[in-house]
Amino acid sequence: MFDFLTLGATIIGGLSEKRAADNAAAAAKRVGEFNAGLIERDIGLLESQREIINTNAVMQERVDRFRFAESQGSVVTQYSGAGIDVSVGTPLRVLRQNAREFEYDQAVIDFNNEVTNQQINDSQENARLSAQLSRMEGGAQAAGLRAQGTSSLISSFGKAADFADTSGMFD
Repeated sequence: MFDFLTLGATIIGGLSEKRAADNAAAAAKRVGEFNAGLIERDIGLLESQREIINTNAVMQERVDRFRFAESQGSVVTQYSGAGIDVSVGTPLRVLRQNAREFEYDQAVIDFNNEVTNQQINDSQENARLSAQLSRMEGGAQAAGLRAQGTSSLISSFGKAADFADTSGMFD
C-alpha cells in the first residue's frame, strides 16, 4: 500500500511541476506580448508626432510666404516712393535676390522636415523590431519553461517506474 502511495506521489509531483511550468510559460508569453504592446503604442505616438510636425511645417510655410509677400511689397513701396522704376535695374535684382533667398530657406526647411520624418520612420521601425523581439523572447522563455515541465514529468515517470521496479511491483 505504501509503495502505491509513493508511486502516486511521484507521478503527481511530476504532473504538478509540469502544470506549474506550463503556467509559468503562459505568464512569460503574456509578459512578452504585453511589453510588445507597450512598444507598439510608441509607433502610434510617433505617427501622431509626425502629423503634428508636418502640419506645423505646412502652416509655417504659409505664414512665411505671406510675410515674404509683405516684405517684397515693402521693397516695391520703398523704391516707388523714392521715384525709382521697380520694373528694371536694381529694384528688380533686389526682388529676385530676395525671392531666391526665400526659396533656398524654404528648401532647407523642407529638407530638415524630411530628415525629421526619416528619423520618425527609423524610430517606428526600431519600435516594430523591439516589439517583435519581445514576442520572440517571451515565446522562447515560454518554450524553455514548457520543456522544463515536460522534463520534470518524464523524470517523475522514470522515478516512478524505477521505484516500482525496485519495489517488485512488476514481479
